[in-house]
Amino acid sequence: MNKILPVIVLLLWGTVGMAQPTWAEDISCIVYSHCSSCHNSEGIGPFNLMNYQDAFNNRYAMQAAIADKSMPPWPPNQDYREFANANILSDEEITIFNEWVNAGAPEGDPTMAPEPPVITSEAGITDPDVTFTTEVYTVPGINDDLYKCFVITPDWDEDKFISEIEVYPNNRNIVHHVLMYKNLTDEPVIDDANDPELGFECGGSIEGGNNILVGEWVPGSRPWILPEGTGIKIQKGANLVMQVHYPDGSDGQQDFLTVNMKFATGTDTREVFQDQTLDHIQHLQNPPFLILPLETKTLHQKLVLEEDRTFLGVAPHAHLICTKMWSYAILPSGEQINMVEIPNWDFDWQGMYYYPEPIILPAGTELHGYARYVNNPNENPNVNNPPSWVTLGEDTEDEMMLFFYTYMFYEPGDENLVMPNGGHLEHYQGCNQITPTHHLEEVLSVSIYPNPVDGSTFRVDIGDHFDGDYMLELTDLSGRLIYSAQCTGDCMVDVPASIDNGVYLARLVQDGQSLGQAEKLVLMR
Repeated sequence: MNKILPVIVLLLWGTVGMAQPTWAEDISCIVYSHCSSCHNSEGIGPFNLMNYQDAFNNRYAMQAAIADKSMPPWPPNQDYREFANANILSDEEITIFNEWVNAGAPEGDPTMAPEPPVITSEAGITDPDVTFTTEVYTVPGINDDLYKCFVITPDWDEDKFISEIEVYPNNRNIVHHVLMYKNLTDEPVIDDANDPELGFECGGSIEGGNNILVGEWVPGSRPWILPEGTGIKIQKGANLVMQVHYPDGSDGQQDFLTVNMKFATGTDTREVFQDQTLDHIQHLQNPPFLILPLETKTLHQKLVLEEDRTFLGVAPHAHLICTKMWSYAILPSGEQINMVEIPNWDFDWQGMYYYPEPIILPAGTELHGYARYVNNPNENPNVNNPPSWVTLGEDTEDEMMLFFYTYMFYEPGDENLVMPNGGHLEHYQGCNQITPTHHLEEVLSVSIYPNPVDGSTFRVDIGDHFDGDYMLELTDLSGRLIYSAQCTGDCMVDVPASIDNGVYLARLVQDGQSLGQAEKLVLMR
């Protein structure tokens, strides 16, 4: 008589150890949604992630980067303040990815995987009112990061309000990011004229002075669309200055920039401001702005709002020895409103972040900003060794402390503004055809016994968890289908003698969808 070893299998979507994810049904959607926009033949990522083989070959590098949360790059702390379209992996997605790698990174059934996304350099704004392009630039052989600024002066006879804006490079695989500013002086034109090459080098100088941030591009960026009836003013005679970060390894390659804009319609457009709301001169509360060698120092800014404001987004900025930035508001009532926190500041990963809903701050609100600086090479790899005095300045090895806020002066009804950039990061649309295996909310208590199977049959008890016919499928550990049996209700499954002893995965499938996670099944006949 066979010895029966009953095992209760709890099939819970997203629970550690209950399933073996596959590329086709689980990992492909995660990678295509969060990674492929950078990791493609036209992107800045160091390797491609456009198919199963790409992911399999780089699975350990991906696992390490995901574990320390350096990838995908999303600096803000979403628990401190939620931002729209955050490119972050959920705890469940991280668990699924680790399980996949630890199980040998099985492909599963290739027919269940979505088609890879099509990565193009096409514009997001397909019907712009105006388009600007820069001249073709060849990156010189400098073997170092290069920050290059290019100037465009729109030939407008009047001020314009911009409701949609995007800037993007032509050669995306050599561009880390683009920051676009408007400047109401002739300074950038003079800087450009004084540099014999196309554009001018601007490692740090672009962030201060008269430059006002109006747009950005990072891999995966979408056009910035403002709420209906609002716009950023680009004054007659203003210069547009694009700071482009070409990383080490771009030597000899060519690139040019495209800027697309749509004008706000109507005669009562509300102006959206994007300025250095908190800066390191007039708002600094604990001067001087000086970080001594081996010193760790936190600087504090404060501004009291003189009018009601409607805040749409924020872009913190600092340089190399900064390690953390955060900002919050204290309402007249004493309530604290968190605005942004960058817990691990990285000069190479900075951007503009937009709220899914507007934040209304009344007059009398205190707006606070903080930045922590670590000038010790033993604690901060960006510090010179030996360290030197670091002061306020516009060169990259100097420091800054700015919070660019995007806001309007409040009007009744702003609480109901529709934020076109609001919401959460959408999964790659091809995934909509696939129901991820880790998505069921209820717990299925299913009994499979005996396990290990030391005879020719085993029993599946499903209780009253679901109705109708289903398939019991056995696959090997790579996800290859070995055997299937049709069942209704509780089921006895005969194991063909042709199936070798070993470890398999058993899963229940109904109408083409898995009913929970696969479970290891051991044949020991």
